[in-house]
Amino acid sequence: MQNKKTTFKLLLAVTCFFFSLQQSFAQVDKLKNALSDTSIKMIGKLQEEGNRFRYDFHDIYSDDSIAKDLQAAGYHGGGPSWLGIIYGAFQACENNLIESFEMKVEVTGVTFWASNKDDLEKIGRLVNVIKSDDTALQLAIDKATELDIMQ
Repeated sequence: MQNKKTTFKLLLAVTCFFFSLQQSFAQVDKLKNALSDTSIKMIGKLQEEGNRFRYDFHDIYSDDSIAKDLQAAGYHGGGPSWLGIIYGAFQACENNLIESFEMKVEVTGVTFWASNKDDLEKIGRLVNVIKSDDTALQLAIDKATELDIMQ
C-alpha cells in the first residue's frame, strides 16, 4: 500500500511539474506574440523627440497601477521594478532588442529611446500583456529575479 501512495505522489508531482512547464511555455509565447502582433494595443506614451523616439511608462499614475502589489511583494513598485519587469520579459522571450535601447529609470517609471519607433511600440505591447496577465507578469518578475535585476 505504501508503494502505491509513493507512486501516486510522485506521479502527481511530475504531472504538476509538466503542467507548470506547459503554462510557462504558453506565457513565453504570449510575450513573444506581443513583440510582433501590432493589433495589441500599446500602453504608455510614445513621442518623437528630434531624430529619435521616446517611450515612457509610469505605472504608478495609471488607474490600474500594480505599484502597491509590487511593494507588498517587497519590490520598489516604480521605475526600478518596471525596468526589471520589462527587461525580464524580453529575456524570457530570448530577445535581446532591449539591449539596443537607451534607458532611464525614474522613481515613478521608465523611459526608453530608440531611432526606430516600431521597436519602442514592442515595449508598449509587451507592457500591455504583462499588465493584463498575472502569469505573464510573474514570469517576467521571475526572469528579472533570476538575472538579479528585479527591484
